[in-house]
Amino acid sequence: MKGLLSGFTAIAAKEFLHMKRDPATIVIALFIPMLQLVLLGYALNFDVKHVKTAVVDLSRTSESRTYIQGLNNTQNLDIVSYLPSPDQAELALRRAEVSVAVIIPPDFDRHFGTSQPPTVQVYVDGSDGQVARPAITAFAGPPGAARSGGVQARYSVLYNPQIRTQVYTIPALVCVLLQLITVSLTSFSLVREREQGTLDQLMVSPVGRLGLTLGKLAPYSVLGMIELFVVLALGCTIFDISIAGNVLLLALFAVPFIMAGLSVGLLISTIAQNQAQALQLTMLTVMPSILLSGYISPRDTLPGALYLLSEFIPVTHFIAISRGIVVRGAGFTDLLPSALALCGLSVVLITAATLRFRKSGA
Repeated sequence: MKGLLSGFTAIAAKEFLHMKRDPATIVIALFIPMLQLVLLGYALNFDVKHVKTAVVDLSRTSESRTYIQGLNNTQNLDIVSYLPSPDQAELALRRAEVSVAVIIPPDFDRHFGTSQPPTVQVYVDGSDGQVARPAITAFAGPPGAARSGGVQARYSVLYNPQIRTQVYTIPALVCVLLQLITVSLTSFSLVREREQGTLDQLMVSPVGRLGLTLGKLAPYSVLGMIELFVVLALGCTIFDISIAGNVLLLALFAVPFIMAGLSVGLLISTIAQNQAQALQLTMLTVMPSILLSGYISPRDTLPGALYLLSEFIPVTHFIAISRGIVVRGAGFTDLLPSALALCGLSVVLITAATLRFRKSGA
């Protein structure tokens, strides 16, 4: 027994010494579980309420206003806009500005509270089933405010009529996987070169900082674009998903997203001193991207601070673009706000990576 444990004290002391000399790794290792606890606690909320709803009130009577107030009282719906026509309501749904649109007919007041109750047309965005189902519940549930006057609802679930889970998860999953790969590809780049001793040669070369940054990102960008199409094609084939929109438009918007992900990885590689730290920082970056982007649960369920933080995560906007194109068939104008946000984040991250990538020492 003594022979089996010989050297135990010396080896343990050596490992404790290594830990003491690398406090950054210890801090990161302790910080990640605490961050995950907070994010998981707040982000994993499947109790969806206050679904963004648009109303087209063609009646404009006290009866219709009473009914609209009843919709708000359900707590499942949140009236955020009043639109002039059903066409405008469908446009708002395609642009993901709202998830539900209620069309109140002109003769609503004549039937309200009678033996022949009025019927309203309800359009539901099926591109996110976690939002669509509770929205339908607001109309189909037990008698209450939403059904005052015996109002009946005729549903039309747009874009994903069967509310199939794969239809709205696969386009988002492709984005999350692409984020994971792009960050991982470059997060080990400088660390590996530093450990191999080739970084010093780059530091004394006549290459400019921006040229060096973009030169490192370019090959991985091509690889990321190939991965996007391969994974998307595989997912659509296996799960029988039809792409409703323009694939070339998706490719165009994928460019700033891939560059943003690679820049995040390059930033990590300028901070990390070894591959263990690079791995931990990568996980620290990827976890919020998964939890706060709307992939697992709708962003509207996030607390205000986390919702604001999610706006600065590139995959948040690319998921909106991917679902918009693949599921809803959204066009360039419909997705322009998400695209502009993605381009802005890409420019900021590339600039930050370039400034961090000092030739005097990364």
